[in-house]
Amino acid sequence: MAVKVKEADGEERAVAYAECRARVRALLQGVDDVQTETVVPACPEWSVRNLTAHLAGVARDLVEGHPPSGDPQVWVDQQVRDRSDRSVRELLDEWDGVGPAFEDLLRARPRAFGGLLYDVVVHEHDAASALGMKSDRSSTGVKLCLDIVALTIAKDLAAHDLAAVRFTDGTTTWEVGDGEVEFSVESDAFSLMRFLGSRRSLDQMRACNFTGDLDRFLPALSHLPLPKQNLIE
Repeated sequence: MAVKVKEADGEERAVAYAECRARVRALLQGVDDVQTETVVPACPEWSVRNLTAHLAGVARDLVEGHPPSGDPQVWVDQQVRDRSDRSVRELLDEWDGVGPAFEDLLRARPRAFGGLLYDVVVHEHDAASALGMKSDRSSTGVKLCLDIVALTIAKDLAAHDLAAVRFTDGTTTWEVGDGEVEFSVESDAFSLMRFLGSRRSLDQMRACNFTGDLDRFLPALSHLPLPKQNLIE
């Protein structure tokens, strides 16, 4: 029997989003122009500045009522192009300007927009990793990301006719899917988020503490192409 995953809590996710936004500003506001052009290994098509443009652009477009009308990647790429002449500081100011209104959307419509907390927390650590820094790996946002990714995994398990999976950080256990658990993984919450968020190479995933057939379950555990090179964080 499928295990019920925690429902989205709008207030909780809005607060976690605001906290993440503040951490990203603290992380990036002191970087120089050379650092802002650093390629983000987790998103190799983007620099740190491009990634920041994405964060600001998503929030602004949704607050202003401009969701993607087709391929979301086209929508995202346009946000980055539209901000190609802006500095990271200008992008952070734009994001802070529209952020509170976006957080109100999270409060009011957590099912529609709550998943975007996952996007910002993942990119927070993508940027930190690119710059050789660390952000808060024990934040509330990291834990909430595991609630969010569990819903995606549940859908992908069903789509690929796979049995249930379990993942745990030692204090909380998520179990999703139908039937007996045939794959499980245990690590700290941050490492689980990266393992389940397509932020580990296949070699890195193989080195993790799991039981079961990783190759068989990989289509449900990785929803984006895996990095070709190990991401060292």
